[in-house]
Amino acid sequence: MRRQLVIDGIPDSLRLDGWWLASDSADMTDGINDRGSTKPMVTFAEFPMPLIALLILVALADWLFWEHGAGVSIAVFALVLTVCLLWLRPGGTTRREWLIGTGFEVICNLPVVEQLQPISLMFSVFGITALVGWVSYGRILEWWQALWMMVRLSSIGAVLLPAVIVSEIKGARPASSLKHHLKSLVLPLGVGLVFLLLLTTANPILERFLDQLTRFQFLTPELILRVIFWFMVATLVWPYLNLRPTWLGPVMRAPTVGSVRVPLIANLVTADSVRNSLVLFNTLFLVQSIMDLGILSGGMALPDGMTYARYAHRGAYPLVATALLAGLFAISTHRMIKDSRFLRNLLFLWLGQNLFLVVTAAFRLSLYVEVYSLTYLRVAAFIWMGLVFVGLVLTIFHITRSHNVAWLVRSNLLVLMATLYVCGFVNFAYVIADYNLRHTTDLIRLDSGYICRLGEQVLPLILEREEESGRRFCSRYSASQIKHDPIDNWREWGFRRWRLQVYLERQMQRNAGDAQPHSYR
Repeated sequence: MRRQLVIDGIPDSLRLDGWWLASDSADMTDGINDRGSTKPMVTFAEFPMPLIALLILVALADWLFWEHGAGVSIAVFALVLTVCLLWLRPGGTTRREWLIGTGFEVICNLPVVEQLQPISLMFSVFGITALVGWVSYGRILEWWQALWMMVRLSSIGAVLLPAVIVSEIKGARPASSLKHHLKSLVLPLGVGLVFLLLLTTANPILERFLDQLTRFQFLTPELILRVIFWFMVATLVWPYLNLRPTWLGPVMRAPTVGSVRVPLIANLVTADSVRNSLVLFNTLFLVQSIMDLGILSGGMALPDGMTYARYAHRGAYPLVATALLAGLFAISTHRMIKDSRFLRNLLFLWLGQNLFLVVTAAFRLSLYVEVYSLTYLRVAAFIWMGLVFVGLVLTIFHITRSHNVAWLVRSNLLVLMATLYVCGFVNFAYVIADYNLRHTTDLIRLDSGYICRLGEQVLPLILEREEESGRRFCSRYSASQIKHDPIDNWREWGFRRWRLQVYLERQMQRNAGDAQPHSYR
């Protein structure tokens, strides 16, 4: 009986009916299914550089975040991730692109350096998102495109690393090959162990290291949690290091919405109806503006039972809503009257009156703040009114310059992002407390409880107030009971927290007689 000759070491691609003819591509690792065909299999061998970057980022995350509070460490991790993204960018990165990319990320992470808070964290994520879009598609994405890309990074991207691990396990070598490799390690490991023992007797540092290593306890609860933390970080970071079109997909196109024609609305919204609306709206707003001027200047008296504080609070928000509706109406109907100069002037006059009403709404709110003090909500109202005012101005430019709606949306988003960016550097708790303390009179009751609940950033003002009055400022608890967590590690560092800590340390030194009085301002 003839025996079949089997030669060990023949590649699988050679044994399987000539599939080796297609194996010259370095980008394809073949797995064989039941029918003898091939299907692409992703392995770590295809990603040597991203794998190195992944190990660096996981080690960095462990060093920065494990058992440490977050602070400037967020900015450090984001900048290192930026360097990895630019390093792995397909086609390479020029020196100019390196400067632009890293400079952009530094600007986006400056609010984190100032103070770690939701706004600053949002800008850090925004910077990485914009950079990922630029690295992936070679251009700056629109906001809806960036949002779609983040959805894919958070959904499909979250399973990329587990899929690669499963592919590696399925493509592992057979038991016979593994046994062969284990035999080849017996000699070097055995002789190497002898050399290690001899070197240990001559090197006390190495001896101490080995002694500490033998005392290391494996599979402790802390180690298990730490390994889980490593895997979570790797799973989140891996898709950013493998921005391939096979899973990221093409850039999302702008949504196309067909024109919807409703007969009733089409019959009601005509050039004549818009003309009549503008005449009526201008008349109503003119009456409102004259009344506001009369009441605010003192020439007209309020109805019985209506106080100025109630009048200011009552009109602040409805007038802003009116301005928003006016802007929407102007955007929707300005093309119907573009050929009539008279109607265009009526539209601009109406928008101008809306601008005036926003100003009077802000003035009303300022009168209310003078009586009832400043709060976070009222600060947000001032900012919102400013955004509405700028939005109306941009609407006027949109109409006069015949820009499209996309330009108006981008401009308003840019103004919004710039406003939020500036807000990330403002210590609103200190501003609110300082305003309320400075504008307190005998007729205006100071809400000390609200100030004491603003947090540690108002400690300097409370301490100065207690020092001036010689009595406790907070009625229910003293200023020393307001929790202030000192910065114990540089990873938790933030400029605002550091400045407060320096002030409190100087205050303690001054109270001990070692320093001169110091002001926080």
